[in-house]
Amino acid sequence: MSPTPAVTSPSAGQEVTPQGDRPERKGERTKRRILETARRVFAENGFERATIRAIAVAAGVDKSSVIQYFGTKRELFRAAVHWEIPIRDLTTDDPTSSIDNYLRAMLSTWAADPDSPMAVLLRASMTSEEAAEILRDHISGEAVGALAETLDGPDARLRAALAGAMMMGIATQRYLLRMPDVAGADLEDVLRLAGPAMRAVIAPER
Repeated sequence: MSPTPAVTSPSAGQEVTPQGDRPERKGERTKRRILETARRVFAENGFERATIRAIAVAAGVDKSSVIQYFGTKRELFRAAVHWEIPIRDLTTDDPTSSIDNYLRAMLSTWAADPDSPMAVLLRASMTSEEAAEILRDHISGEAVGALAETLDGPDARLRAALAGAMMMGIATQRYLLRMPDVAGADLEDVLRLAGPAMRAVIAPER
């Protein structure tokens, strides 16, 4: 019989992540808990009313720990609401397919969960200029530029920005403002009708 492979247990202060990756150290675990708690507190109270002290209490850590990991409330908020916008991964050679990918990612993943980073940032930006500035920087820096690079023809950046405005508008009305006609519509119907409108901006017929 072959010897049974030795199983190495995580060392003190570590735990195996749910995905079975490398052990997560205590500091990483604490930082993750602070981020998850901060996202929830910001979602419930908005950027202006949320405090580092309240987040620390809810996370079960000292206020000094929050400051140690994130510095200021603004930086904590920025980290809590950051999400990747993988424009290049969603873009294909077919504009119709690309637009469907963008809309599905926005409407079925990023914005649909009320506690997702994007949803929390959208909600906070309605009442806080600081949150709105972070949203502007994030969309302009990560989404508009990347999308513009995939477009042919003139006014690529403006066209990319307009496409982003269309998607953000739909997401806001569907999940934040809960406008009945948009919020109650079947996702497939939204995609069927919004897709051609976006294509007219992203890849107009010549």
